[in-house]
This record gives sequence, structure tokens and C-alpha cells, in this order.
Amino acid sequence: MRALLGVAMVLAGLCACSAAKQEPEAADLRWAETSRPVDARLAERYERACMACHAQGGSGAPLAGFTPHWKPRLRHGIDQLVRHASDGFNAMPAMGQCNDCSADDLRALTLFMARSGT
Repeated sequence: MRALLGVAMVLAGLCACSAAKQEPEAADLRWAETSRPVDARLAERYERACMACHAQGGSGAPLAGFTPHWKPRLRHGIDQLVRHASDGFNAMPAMGQCNDCSADDLRALTLFMARSGT
């Protein structure tokens, strides 16, 4: 019985890992490459500062619009994500290379990429 429980726990863990490492499909990549914030000023900032990393797979950055990449990050809260964008975090440069972005711009762009707003 104990061995069966152990096997069940390992299988459950493997299922959780495979879901967490879900890779974007072609439609997800197309959305990231072609979508823009509705606000023209934010769209310009997104194109200039965010797309180089967040609109292509394999960059290490969470793919814009791809929920499996954003969901675990959003658990820490939008304020933490905006702080990371502002201060820099891991490979994310300070201000996300958008030196003319305000804190509100960074929040709106982050929410757009996480498909949570704008």
C-alpha cells in the first residue's frame, strides 16, 4: 500500500511539472508577435522595449499573452512584477529598457503581457 501511494505521488508530481513547463504553440507565438496594447503610446513602448524578449519563444522571458508563463509570476502580485520591471530582475534590465516609461506604463504593459488588462 505504501509503495502504491509513493508511485501515485511521483506520478502526480510529474503531471504538475509537465503542466508548469508547458511550451507555447504557434498560435501563442503569433499572439505575442502581433498583439499590441490598444493605447497607441503604450503600443509604441511595447514595440520598442518589450517585444525583443517577450514576443519570441526561447528568450527566457515570459511570452506575452502565454498564461502558463505568467500565472506563477502573478501569484507574487502585480506590484512585485512592476518592481522587477522597474528595478531589474535576473535578465530583466531595469525599466525593461523603457527609460521613458512611468510606473503606470510598466504596470499597464505588464498587465497587457499577462493578458490581465489594457
